[in-house]
Parts: sequence; structure tokens; C-alpha cells
Amino acid sequence: MIQINDVYKRYRTEHGPGRWVLNGISMTIPPKVNVGLIGANGAGKSTLLRLIGGIDHPTKGSIKRETRVSWPMGLGSGLQPSLTGRQNAKFICRIYGQEFNIHDRIAQIQDFAEIGAAFDEPIKTYSTGMKSRLQFAISLAVDFDVYISDEVTAAGDAAFRKKAETAFENLIGRSSLIIAAHSESTLKQFCKSGILLNEGAAHWFEDINEAIREYKKTHLINQIELTSTEQTKIAKKIESKKEKNESLAIALSVLNKGLAGEPIKVNHDQGVHVLAVAKELGMHLLGPGMIKNQGYQLKSEAMPLVIKFNQKMNKYINLYDANTQCIKIAEEVN
Repeated sequence: MIQINDVYKRYRTEHGPGRWVLNGISMTIPPKVNVGLIGANGAGKSTLLRLIGGIDHPTKGSIKRETRVSWPMGLGSGLQPSLTGRQNAKFICRIYGQEFNIHDRIAQIQDFAEIGAAFDEPIKTYSTGMKSRLQFAISLAVDFDVYISDEVTAAGDAAFRKKAETAFENLIGRSSLIIAAHSESTLKQFCKSGILLNEGAAHWFEDINEAIREYKKTHLINQIELTSTEQTKIAKKIESKKEKNESLAIALSVLNKGLAGEPIKVNHDQGVHVLAVAKELGMHLLGPGMIKNQGYQLKSEAMPLVIKFNQKMNKYINLYDANTQCIKIAEEVN
């Protein structure tokens, strides 16, 4: 278990203290749960990973670890520049009490890193990618309860990324993961829960899909605000941007009310925008007829998210999110 208690973090700049990257976040990360960190660039994902891994410290607050936590994999930090890759590997293994079968561990590190003869050359001669590969390989050779990773599967070529993904898959069951990633597929592949970082705050989601959906919604809201700002700068595009801005805002408002249990009726034109935004958020809105045709049935507690006017049928149709409000009929039978 990892307890984050009222943590604040900011860095000094040449002009004095910088902005608060993390602004009083508190949460408990339970054991044996794979967690994805989600947020825009600059939201504090790497900062939070460094704090959890113990290679940086909060400006205020504390982090309590009741488990063995790795350093952030993929950063390439923590290596002694004047020592060779082999010497660094031996040194780190011994520090962490991994001297049992150390020759096999070193061979495993050398094979995984794929840096060839450079393994016996000083770290200061390595490229950034080579350091990341070596540090990632060393991390796997040390036994931790929790491995933390900063975009590690994006390092190297396609073959190395595949090897990194396989390594993660092999960790599942015996250790847990905390991963910062931009790739939605990576987050869904490896993570059960999620932490959304936005404007210095952190929000915990039991379901990674809900965290991704909320991140997309936040991104759309920021996009609307950006569009509004740009309207004042570019006179020629005011009308078209204003129309897009209002359409996004209306669609988000409709979906938010539906998620809060207050579905509202929309006309055909508005419904088109709502469906487009819902798709962007990872929702799959269907009417009762389509739900049945696709082999689903509604859960007993399901409520429509939006009620859309269908021009061809000349009536309103209740729309539900198939991802969360429906179940496969075959699964219900079993």
C-alpha cells in the first residue's frame, strides 16, 4: 500500500519558486492493483512517479510506502556515468540484495538491454535511449512489489517495445504496476484503475475506462475554452469557431446531465454533435432496437443518457451507453 498525504510539489526557477505542479493531493494506492497515470503534458505525471519512487521529495506533505517500490523505469537516471553498464548493473543488484545468482542476473540484464559491446563501456558514452534500455533491464532484475514506469513502452524500436510489453505482462500477478502513459491502448492493456492529474489535483478512479473518459471530457472542455480565447484574436474565423464552440459545449452539457440521471431531449442536429462527442469520450450510444440487434440487453437499472429525435421515425429514441449500461445476452444466460 502507498499512502500519499497532502502532497505539494513545485520547483525553483531562475525567477524564484515555480507553479505548484501538485497542489495538496491525498490518496491511497492499494496493493496488487495496476494503476495508470493520466493527464496532459505538464500535468505532473512524471513528477508524481518520481515522488512515489523516492528519487524526489515533496515540497510539503509525505508519501508512506508499505511495500518495495522500484525507481521510475525508462528515465535512464540513477546510473553512475564513469562506470560501465556491467559495473552499474552489479552495483545496483548488490545494493538491493540481489546477489543470489548474480551472474545469471547480469546476463539477463545484458540480453534484455540489447546494447551490445557498449555494456562494457562507460555510461557517459551512452545515448539517452541506451541508458533507458539498460536502466529498464536492471529494474526487471531486481525484485519489487511495485514497478513504476514513465512511458517505457515508447522507448526504442518496435521490437524493444514489444519486449517491454511482454515483460509487463509477466509481472502481472506477482507484482503491481503504476504506469504513466499517453497511449490509451497501453493503459487499457495493463491497468485496472486510474489517477487523473489536472491543474495540480489528482482524482482516483476504480475503473481505468472511467479515468480515460473523464480525461477526454476535460480535454474537450479545455478545447472549448481555447477556442473561445482564439475567437478574440482571429476576427475572420469568429463565426465558424463560435458555432463549433457552442456545439461542443451543448453536447457536453447534454451528456453530463445524462450521466447525472437527468436525460434531456435533443433535436436531430444537436443529437449529431452529442453522438460525436460521446464517441470521443469512449461511449457507444445505442437505442433499444440496436441494442437488441447487436446481442445486448439493458441492465435493469439503466437510464437513457440522452433522448434523440429520429427524423425518419418522427419520434424520440432513448439512447444508452452500451459499454456501461448493457450486457451481452449470452453472458446473462451463462
